[in-house]
Amino acid sequence: MQFCKGMACCNPHREAVGLYCDLGHQYACANNEILRLAVHAPGSVARFLAALLPVFPDTPDWILTTASRAGHLDDFIDRSARYCASLATKTERQTFTGIIAGHLSADQLGRFKELMAAEWHRLRSK
Repeated sequence: MQFCKGMACCNPHREAVGLYCDLGHQYACANNEILRLAVHAPGSVARFLAALLPVFPDTPDWILTTASRAGHLDDFIDRSARYCASLATKTERQTFTGIIAGHLSADQLGRFKELMAAEWHRLRSK
């Protein structure tokens, strides 16, 4: 399973023979993979979440929901803060934060914003 921006299917063998998935099926595969990793390889969930965020940049809320159901909300907050900080414009960062804000408690949102600000400063102070 490979998730990358512009993919037609997360299965490169299917994609190679011209079989494509719609966005809903791609979400379903990613959702199932998060839940599978949470059970069988919990140490891999954070890395997978980080890989998904740039693939589905406009819909981080469903990734958050699945990560939360899988017991990896803290991993999502950490990885999404890093991803958000890497976005090029303030408008993009505000939009991303706005999408996930309603799904987080005040403490969780505060942690996200704190991590995002620290990463933003780290990335831009080189």
